[in-house]
Order: sequence, then structure tokens, then C-alpha cells
Amino acid sequence: MTELKAYLLCRVADQNRTYSSWLNHSPLPTVVVDEYLPDWNVPDDAGILITHLHYRWEELTTLRRIHQQNRVPVLILSDGILEYRNTWLHPELVEGSLFQPVFGHKIGCLGRAPARILESWGNVGKCEIVGLPRLDSALAIPAPPIRTTGPFRLLVATATTPAFDDQQREVVIDSLRQLQSKLDHLPTIQGRPVEVHWRLSAGLEQSLGFEEVDSENRAPLSELIDQVDAVITTPSTIYLESVLRNRPTALLDFHNCPQYISAAWVISAERHLDAVLSELANPPAPKMLFQMTMLQDQLECQTPAIPRLVRLIESMVEERQRCLRTLESLNFPSRILRDPLHGFAEVPMELELAKLYPNNPAFEHQDLQRLQIELAAAVKRLESLPAELAEKNRYLTQLNRAADRSRVRIEEMHNRVVALRKRFGVESESESETD
Repeated sequence: MTELKAYLLCRVADQNRTYSSWLNHSPLPTVVVDEYLPDWNVPDDAGILITHLHYRWEELTTLRRIHQQNRVPVLILSDGILEYRNTWLHPELVEGSLFQPVFGHKIGCLGRAPARILESWGNVGKCEIVGLPRLDSALAIPAPPIRTTGPFRLLVATATTPAFDDQQREVVIDSLRQLQSKLDHLPTIQGRPVEVHWRLSAGLEQSLGFEEVDSENRAPLSELIDQVDAVITTPSTIYLESVLRNRPTALLDFHNCPQYISAAWVISAERHLDAVLSELANPPAPKMLFQMTMLQDQLECQTPAIPRLVRLIESMVEERQRCLRTLESLNFPSRILRDPLHGFAEVPMELELAKLYPNNPAFEHQDLQRLQIELAAAVKRLESLPAELAEKNRYLTQLNRAADRSRVRIEEMHNRVVALRKRFGVESESESETD
């Protein structure tokens, strides 16, 4: 049998991190398709077709035709987060072209949350939870700890495409200007001098009065995230990368649109800036716990993504080989990749009760022997409580009975007094007041 190859429908796949991050691990040789038209014929040695392009007529027509023929597997890659404006408010995007539904057999999703959204768009049985291979490098090296002394270093960043029309761009600029003005009037936050690093895109530097920086001269974003103590970003995959490095991260979003990412901090109006900036400099433990919990839902990152992607490609190619032998159509299960958590959430390391409840003395001590002794004493004390409660209940019963007898005697004496008054014609005080 001819050696099968993976055909990549992306002219710059070898330069695009969506592909280049895993190409060296590909289970079969890869071929970059430089030019293709809707009538492009899939080579006979194609074991799988892989692309992240799912927007233009040429791509959609090609993918639809190959998918309908159902002979060569089509795998769509997610190259970043799902974003409401990009999906529903993008004037240059053909309505429905963004995975509604997916023109392929499978789509590699970043995590469970985006998979649920994609499934709601008519893609049940197509979603595989892979993660994002280009972020695997962030898992390989532990993140440096956040500084709690010295300058408070803040990164303000924007997505590669922060707006999709002029109106959205004005909203983004307004949000950045509000933030800039606030930071200019805040020499310190939580008693620490503020040091702001701006990482803007799409010419936004000029709109805020900054000198435009050549992208080639910029330090890698991953290095910059590690150098700061907190991050504020417009909706972008930058958010996932920052949280993955355990930085408290806020979304700057004045658009008032649904959020596909649940963040611990969202700045949707100028009035939110003071509180959010203060907390980013001294993040509350419950919000850091929430941030990490949501990350596990947004991005499959407990282990690297590349092995999962490789396994997915291998399985789809194995199905292609079976079809070549049997001359049958492709048939994939609803889920190829195994979920080691079986759909359950993993408990983040941030779940430390002493930090979550700093005012509760019960969580202050970590001395296991001391806690064991106190627990044993508490158990012993609890063992004696039932007998004590029973004795007190008996005593209360006796008191209640004595009270009942006293009430009866008081009632009898009252009746006798009334009878004597009637007998001797003595008028009661209440009767005289009535007259």
C-alpha cells in the first residue's frame, strides 16, 4: 500500500504555530497545499486532510466536497478561542461559515467548554477535546512566582484582531483610553508603584499616543507574561496563555456581548477599573481558584496537547486505511480521544482552605498530630453528649410538669376568688372601671 500522507490546507502551515508546533511529531509525512481551488483533487496517497481555515468560499467548498465524498478524513483545527463578536458580529465573515456546522469529520477543540458550544451548533459527534499544541511549551517549564513586593508589573494586551468593524474599534480604543487614564492617575496600587507594559496590535499604539513598535523587535509574548504580575487583555487566546502561567488575568471588554470565557475579572465599564486593578495586585484566593477551575474547562491542559492530536490523527488515518482495504465509507465514533477524567472536573491545586478562608482559625494549623489530638478529644466529647442531653431533657421534663401543676393551682385559686366575690357581692376592679 502507498505510504499515506497528511495534506495541510494552509499555504503557510510551516510558519503558522497552529501547525508548526506539532509537525515534527506528525505520525505521517506532511504536504503543504500551496494552491487549491474548489475542484482540487485529493491525491490518492492522502491519509488525512488537516486545516484550520473554515471561512472563505474556496475553503468551504473544498471541505464540503471532500467531506461528502467520505473517503478521506477531514480534521479541522481550532487555532484560538471562540469569541462572540468574531462569530456573530464579523461583517467580513460569511454567516454560518464559522463551524455552523463543521465541514469535516472531526474538529480538535481547545477544551470542554468550547466543545459544548460547537456541539450546540450542530456538531455532535465531531468534537474531540485536544487542547492547543502551541501552548504545550507553557506546560514544560513551571511559571515563575508572582512578585508580592516591589513594583506591580501589569501587562495590557490586545488580540491580534481586536475589532471587526469601525464601531467595534472605537469601543476597544475607548476601553484602552479609560484604562490608560486610570493608570496614569494611579502611581501606586496596593502600596506598590505601577509598571505598565503595553502590548497592542492593529495600530492601536498610535490611537493611545504610543510609538508603534515593530513586531519583529518585540519580545515573545510568553516571556513578557512571565515577567509581569498580572494581565489585562481584550478577548483573546492571550487570556488562556496568561492563566496557564498562573497570572491573575482580567478581560477588558466594553462590547457588552456574551462571554464564551468565564473570567474571574471582567472590566466592562470604567467604574470597574479601581476594584479590578486593586484585586489584580493582591488577588483573592477564591478568585484565583475560580480562574484555574475555568481554565480546566476552557483548555485541556493537564497534559500536553500534541500527544492527543497525534493520537487523533493516527486514529483517523487508521480508519482511512480500513476503508481502502474494504472499500467502505468512513465511520468514526462520537469520541475518539479518551477522557481520563470521564467528564468530571479535577480539583485545582489552588483549593487551599486556609487561603480561601483566612479569617477562619479552623484552617490555620497544618500540624497533623495536633489536629488528630484535637479531633480525638472532640470525638470523645461527642460520645458523652447523648447521655448529658438525655439527663437535661429529663430535667426539663420535670420542670415542665411542675410548671403545668403550678398553672393548674393558679387557675383553681383564681376560680375560688371569683366565686367568693360573687358570694359576698364584692365588685372586681375591672368591673368598676367598665362602669
